[in-house]
Amino acid sequence: MSIINPALERPELIAYFLGANNYSWLHFRNGEKKLLSKPISYLEGRLPGFIRVHKTALINPDYVQSLHRPLRQKMAGKIQLQSGETFPVSRRRWNQVAQSLGEHLSPGNNEEPLQESVYLDDARPTSEQSNLGRSVASLFLVTSDEQNAFLARQVITKNWPDYRVETIPKSIHLPELLDDLAQSELPVLVFLDARSDTLERLQTLQRLKNDPRLCRVPVVLLALPTDKSVIEGYERQANSVITMKEGDMAFAQVIDRICQFWLKIAELPAHC
Repeated sequence: MSIINPALERPELIAYFLGANNYSWLHFRNGEKKLLSKPISYLEGRLPGFIRVHKTALINPDYVQSLHRPLRQKMAGKIQLQSGETFPVSRRRWNQVAQSLGEHLSPGNNEEPLQESVYLDDARPTSEQSNLGRSVASLFLVTSDEQNAFLARQVITKNWPDYRVETIPKSIHLPELLDDLAQSELPVLVFLDARSDTLERLQTLQRLKNDPRLCRVPVVLLALPTDKSVIEGYERQANSVITMKEGDMAFAQVIDRICQFWLKIAELPAHC
């Protein structure tokens, strides 16, 4: 308790907490972090003014920069901190979070809540215009390269119009995002670009494959062309590992070729 109590006595120094089973990471506003031997539910009880945006994140409302409403129904909004970090807002918690943050944000930053929804990309594929009103299968792409994300969205929208592509720059919250979806809304395929943020991507891969509900979603790992990267990917149960150099100009074409196999040749599991 020597770390926990002094920290909780100065909540103005705290940015947020991230839960990790029976432990929590405490992130200070100055960038430091500490591991606490308490679950996030305990911390939520000790800090009633903090806001639980999803089941693993507890945010200091005074550190929030902006709140962004969901882009679509059955997707989630996002919250941005003063540091520039972003967190998804669980669709089940959206209205409560928006209401709680109303008094902490300026009118220009606080957006009006919409229907329930998971923060993903900031671009809506044009193919969705013809898919409104019916369920659309989705593909998830995790990459920190905005240019690659844009090109991948373009090629998938053009060549695979029956699928919606969702892109996110970080994978750390991906298991929680997917866990918040109904079984029928789970993606048919996940791409994890592990050429950067490698450890984060591998840990996410392992969490997905250790989850009895999410483990059946096929995960393609994009890795650097080294034996170590390939071995680590398969050790964590990637469904396939594709090697590429960083800055590869053919990224979108590789994504398209992977889709050719997984969406046309392979038999994908039914989520219903």
